[in-house]
Formats: sequence, structure tokens, C-alpha cells
Amino acid sequence: MRKRKNLAWLFLAIMLISIVATACSSNSSKDTSTNTETKAADGKLDKVRLQLKWLPQSQFMGYYVAKAKGYYKDEGIDIEILPGGSDIIPEQQVNNGVADIGVTWVSSLLKYQSQGWGLTEVAQIFQKSAMLLVSKASSGIKSPADLKGKKVGSWFGGNEYEIYALLQANKLNKDKDLQLVQQDFTMNQLLNDQIAAASAMTYNEYGLLLEAGLKESELNKIDMNDAGVAMLEDCLFVNSDWISKNEDLFVRFLRASIKGWADACADPAAAGKIVYDTDQSVSLEHQVYMAKEVAKLVAPQGFDSAKIGYIDMKAIQQTADLAHKYGLLSKPADLSEKTITSKYWEKATAK
Repeated sequence: MRKRKNLAWLFLAIMLISIVATACSSNSSKDTSTNTETKAADGKLDKVRLQLKWLPQSQFMGYYVAKAKGYYKDEGIDIEILPGGSDIIPEQQVNNGVADIGVTWVSSLLKYQSQGWGLTEVAQIFQKSAMLLVSKASSGIKSPADLKGKKVGSWFGGNEYEIYALLQANKLNKDKDLQLVQQDFTMNQLLNDQIAAASAMTYNEYGLLLEAGLKESELNKIDMNDAGVAMLEDCLFVNSDWISKNEDLFVRFLRASIKGWADACADPAAAGKIVYDTDQSVSLEHQVYMAKEVAKLVAPQGFDSAKIGYIDMKAIQQTADLAHKYGLLSKPADLSEKTITSKYWEKATAK
């Protein structure tokens, strides 16, 4: 009898152990499932490094707006915006893998492409040139012809080719008919009458003159677009090897960027504030001024804002022709799909 009781207790113990083990196993499965779902929901973001051409300013406001509003995160991207500077060359940064995507001027990119660098333009953010030659009205310089015999400032370093084109288009010899001098990154030489005309970007240096107390009526300006010698500036480019492995990632980046640029152009005052909060190197007023002027380059009057980032091959061709004609390129540029393509932009903007 005692033996039967012992067997009964043993059987009962085995049953309890089995029930507990089953419950533990079930709970373990639920926990594992929950952890997997949480990890998927969190979603590990893809890292992207964007190299700017210059210091943080409203020239690049679309990217800062997209980051501030979470557009990159919405596309599964952790964006790192790398500031530029006088000693930083975006083409080198992207070519060497320090950055994934870069911002540069089209003429500069063409130069590196002509040297065999595997870089591809993939979007055109600025649709117009921002380059001006500015003079005081008292100088009497109202047209390119009036530059004859004057001192004219240029930053050189690749920024001089529109000036060369302007001069030749107006039958002026850059070496004999006037004196081109090195210009610093302030407007002091013009303010102090050390030069008669200065290079200026519509969104930056021209504003510095106004902030210095000059009125628009006291200034004359020669606009490269009006003179027919404009060369395209800010574009996006990538390493050809990188894009071949990261097409989907770039399309997501571009979609978020275009959204940021659209918002920035629609409300440049808010965009300028976002940039100012990122880096307070200049005043809020100047960042807002820059933002308003940059918006005119990204989405000029009459331009369809749905086409932000669109590559106008006619404008690209003009830039390439001028670059070759005035010595930046030793031979005509290769404008095949290997060096410039709209296919990623088309995917990013597809409905």
C-alpha cells in the first residue's frame, strides 16, 4: 500500500514538473516574439554622412530643415551633416569615403571627373547662379564694358570662370583691359574703395553690403544669369561605387532632402531660424536673409517646386562648355550617365 502511495506521489510530481516546464517554455516564446517585434519597430537607422561645401549656413537649409523635422528619420536614416571650410574639398571627402554624399559646384565636380575620379552628379539643387559683380553706384560701373581699367575682385580657386566668360563675352581681355585681384571673404575691399567691383553671392556677400549700411540704390550689380554666362552651383554627387551598392538608401535620402528643401523655400524665415539654432556663427537676421535669397535659386520664379533637385541638361551643358572654353577643363566634359544621371531623382519624386 505504501509502495502505491509513493508511486502516486512520484507520478504527481512528474506531472507538475511537466506543466511548469510547458508554461515556462510558452512564456519564453512570448518574450522572444515580443523582443523581435520591438527591435523591428525600433528599426536600426542607416547612417549617411553628407559633406557640405562650406560652413553651416542657409545655403544648405534644406538638409537642416529635413533633419530638424525628422524627414531623414522617417526614411530610416541617421544623417550626419559634415561642415565644410576653406581646407575641405567635398570631392576628396566623398572619393575617399569620409562622406557618402557631397555638395559642390558643378564646375568643380566636372574638373575632378575629368581627372578620372569616379564621381556622379545625382541632383541639381541650385537652378540659377548666385554669382554677382557688385560695385558702388558712384563708380559708374553699370555694364561689363564699364569694368575696363578697373580693379575687380575674385576669390579665384575655381570661382573666377564666370568672370572670365563675362569679360570675353564683352570683348574684354582679362589680362590687359582690367586688373583682377585676390578678394578675401569679407567685403571690406569694396567698402574701403580698394577695388571698384567685387565678387558676391546673392545670398551672402551682397547682404553683407546692405548690413554694412549701403542701400540697394547705392549699389550696381552685374548678374551672371542676365549676362548669359551663368555656371551652375550647388549640386549633390556621390561615389559611383557607393551608389551602386546603396541606391535605395540614396533615393530615401534624396526624398527626405527634397521635402526639406520644399519646406525651406516655402518658409525661409523658419528655415533660417533652424540653421541659426544649429550654428550661431552669424546673426539670425543674416541667416534669414540668406534663406530668402537661396530660395530664389532653388525654386526660381515660375519654377515648379515639385521639380526641386531636377537636372536641367541645357544648363549643365552651358556650364560644361564655359568650363572648357575658359580653361577649367582641358577637354570637353563627359556628360554621359556615368558622370550625371537623373534616374535616382526620378525615383525619389515618383508618385
